[in-house]
Amino acid sequence: MFLALDVGNTNITIGCFRDGDLSRTWRVSTIQRVTEDEFGLKILSLLESAEVEKSDLEDAVVSSVVPYLNKTIASGLRKYLGIETEFIRPTDNGLVALEVDEPGAVGPDRIANIIAAMDKYGGPGLIIDFGTATSFELYSEKGSFLGGAISPEMETALEALVERAALLPEVELELPENVVGKTTDDNINSGFVLGFISMVEGMIARFREGFGDDFRVIATGGRGRIFSEEIDSIDYYDEDLVVTGLALWREKIGR
Repeated sequence: MFLALDVGNTNITIGCFRDGDLSRTWRVSTIQRVTEDEFGLKILSLLESAEVEKSDLEDAVVSSVVPYLNKTIASGLRKYLGIETEFIRPTDNGLVALEVDEPGAVGPDRIANIIAAMDKYGGPGLIIDFGTATSFELYSEKGSFLGGAISPEMETALEALVERAALLPEVELELPENVVGKTTDDNINSGFVLGFISMVEGMIARFREGFGDDFRVIATGGRGRIFSEEIDSIDYYDEDLVVTGLALWREKIGR
């Protein structure tokens, strides 16, 4: 058994793999000033709740876009689970060629997404990851990262707007029944949920215009299910794409 962790700015997704299969996942908030004890004990408690023995764990593989937490994560896992941690690095990942101008700036989660998408769906493809930001990752038939786009995530955008507009309330975003909002909450849901759906539809169309029609579209991330249900041009929704990619990288390249 081993753990795969995707450390994002908002959440950490943890996958527990047994005999190569994903057996359990958890999502916890990313705490910016967490200590190794707090982190290690949190993971230990999650494993105990699922009746996973730490003695059965071999190691952990991690993608992290929060580099200052890397040492804390590795130390916490070593101290409380007795396992070593390997971090996937984009520039020498061994599986995904980076056909971009700034390869060192590519997030490791984007590499893991492409590894999993190539294995499960083939190429070429466009991955849309609905995380702290909404990222678009275009990859070739051979699995090379060709580039992409990054846009705000709708909840993050709403938080920024509410901070700047005193009369707008905080709203739980959900799909509205009608584009014409009759209340303030309805107006916000129409503008944000339907507006972001239209943005994603438009971006997919622009990628097809720029690259060609022959690619698959895979959605992942917490909000990905809503978008995949509403947008016909999204072919697949795969909630666990990044941890699956980490597991595949560990199998093919890691220790």
